[in-house]
Amino acid sequence: METAQHVRSKVFELGDFCFDDGQCLPGMRLAYETYGELNADKSNAILLFHALTGSHHAHGQNAVLPEAGDFWQPENFEGWWDLMIGPGKPLDTERYFIICINFLGSCYGSSGPTCIAPDGEPWGSRFPLVTANDQARAQIRLLDAMGIERFAIVGPSVGGMLSLATASMYPERVRSVIILGASYRPSIEHRLSVFEQILAIELDEKYRAGMYPLSDPPRRGLALARIICHKLFVYQKGLEKRARKGICDRKGMLSWYLPARNTESYMLHQGTKFARRFDANAYIRIVNMWASFDLPALSGKRTVDEAFRVYAAHGIPFMIFSISTDCCFTPRDVSAFARRLQRCGVDARYACIRSLKGHDSFLLEPELYQDEIRRYLSL
Repeated sequence: METAQHVRSKVFELGDFCFDDGQCLPGMRLAYETYGELNADKSNAILLFHALTGSHHAHGQNAVLPEAGDFWQPENFEGWWDLMIGPGKPLDTERYFIICINFLGSCYGSSGPTCIAPDGEPWGSRFPLVTANDQARAQIRLLDAMGIERFAIVGPSVGGMLSLATASMYPERVRSVIILGASYRPSIEHRLSVFEQILAIELDEKYRAGMYPLSDPPRRGLALARIICHKLFVYQKGLEKRARKGICDRKGMLSWYLPARNTESYMLHQGTKFARRFDANAYIRIVNMWASFDLPALSGKRTVDEAFRVYAAHGIPFMIFSISTDCCFTPRDVSAFARRLQRCGVDARYACIRSLKGHDSFLLEPELYQDEIRRYLSL
C-alpha cells in the first residue's frame, strides 16, 4: 500500500496587486504547493488549476494550513488529485514539476476577504471581485519568480476556463492545455444559478453587507448557496442511490422542518459541511468569476473565434474532456467547444468520459482520465 506523502504549503508574496476593476491592494499573497523537481532548463513545468472551491493542495497529506484557520477541515487534508499525481501516474513527479496555486479571493491561504486589511479588520466585501485575468496575472508572477518561461496547463472545471484565459494572455508561454469538464462560456442556467446562490448569502441576516465577524458568519445562506450549486455537480438521476439513508438535521441549520427524504438529508449535509470549510465572501468572488467569464472580453478580441485563432497562431494543442452526465458543462456544449477550436485551426482532441458521477467525476474517479492524459502528455 502506498504511503501518503506529507507536504507543506508555501506562500508567495505578491505585494501590491492591481485588479481588473482598478483597485490596487497591498500585501497580496498566493498559497501554493509543488510536486516533483524542476529540471535544469525549466522545461518540465505543469501549471495545475484547481476547481471552484478547491485548493492548491492537490497531492499528499497536508493537515496544517495556518493561513486558512478553521476553514482547513479534515476533508481538506488529502490531496484532491492524489490518484493523478505521483511517480508513474499521469502527472508523473519523476518527469514533471507540478505547481498548483490557490485562487486569489479564496480562503485557503491566498489573499481574500478573510485576510486582514491595513485597518486591522478583515477585507470582507471590500475585497475586489476577481476576474480570470486577475488569476492568470497573479499566477504568472509566481512562475516568473521561479524562472519558468514555458509550461503546460491542466485545468478541471472552472480551472479549465482559467486555462483559456491564461493561454489568451500568455500564448507564447503555453506549451499545451488539458481541460476537464469545462467550456469557453458558462450557460445561462449556470449564470442564473450563481445569482440565486449570491442571493441566498445576501438574504442571510448575518451577512451584514459582507462585513460580518468571522466568528459569526452567514452559514445558513452559504449552506443554501452550496445546495443550489451542488445540484449541478451530481448526476441527479442517480442521486437517490448516492444519498445517505439517514434523515436528520444534526447541525441545526433548519428551524422546524425536518428533511423527509434521503435526498433532502444528503443535500443538507453537503451544504452544512461546506459552510464549515469556506467563507461566504470568498464564495461570492469565486462563483462570480465563473459566471462572468467572457473569453472575448478577457482576451481583448471581438469574437470567440478571434480568441481561438490566437491559440492556433501559437501552435497550442488542446486535449478536452467532457463527462457524459455533466450538468455544469454538458457533453453537447463541450464537444461543440472542441469542434469550434478545430474550425479555428487549433489542434484539439476530444474525449467523452462515460460516468454516473456527473460533473464531479474528475474528482471522484480520476482513473477514467488517466490513460488519455498520460498519452497526451507523452506526445
